[in-house]
Amino acid sequence: MPQKQGTLFHARSITAFLILLVTGCAGSGEFTNNAKIQNDITIAVNNYNSDNWETRLDSIKKISRYSNTVYAKNSFLLIFKALDDSHSEVRIEALKILKPMKAPAAEKKIRSMALLDENPNVRVYAYSALEEYRNLTNEEIFTKGLQENDWLVKEAALKGLMKINDTEIQTRHIDDIVSAIKDKNISIKLTAISNINIRNPLIYAELAKIVKNKGSSLFVLKAALVKIKEYKLDPETKQRVIELLTSRDKNVRILSLQVLKQNELNADL
Repeated sequence: MPQKQGTLFHARSITAFLILLVTGCAGSGEFTNNAKIQNDITIAVNNYNSDNWETRLDSIKKISRYSNTVYAKNSFLLIFKALDDSHSEVRIEALKILKPMKAPAAEKKIRSMALLDENPNVRVYAYSALEEYRNLTNEEIFTKGLQENDWLVKEAALKGLMKINDTEIQTRHIDDIVSAIKDKNISIKLTAISNINIRNPLIYAELAKIVKNKGSSLFVLKAALVKIKEYKLDPETKQRVIELLTSRDKNVRILSLQVLKQNELNADL
């Protein structure tokens, strides 16, 4: 993987960038008349020229206050620039800011960071930001993320894949989902179970195993009970759910009752 290059502006380019940011991208005459906003953005851009990464981090945090206003284009330019910062914390903060923005102009760059950034924590936030687009064109990127050794990266990629806005996405990746449900990592299990939106015999089989396993984590058990309501229970699983009506955990008792009630309705279908 190529070494990341420094990203601080050169003396000449910072001046040009500042002029473009402050006067050329407002999209409204109101911006040039608002001295405070103009001053805030000018200071933020100048501070991003600092050799100190914490100062650069602070500058994008301050300019991000305009990311959900009519001045979003102005803040976007600097935040997008920060995606190439030499310090991982600055890149992560830029990704966190961009996530709710879902800016089309940033999607390609975020996709590249998810695959290629040398820092696994940055890749986690890149996959998380990419998830918000719910774009089918990112299917392959998320699938590659499932091969990561770092479980946090893998979890973020799995969630992004399962949330793609396509009715067939989970059916196409049923093997990946089942594999995630079987994963030893509880967080990956929970992510897989919680984001299921299809019914499939392979999924039911895994949910039933969790419910019948008396050693299942309480969090995983509750997630499985929520999803198994969609299915008609086999006799063995039904018996186990009946037993769970006496669980020490109140939520397990409530969920078990809901499962049994829904099972009666499912039996009539």
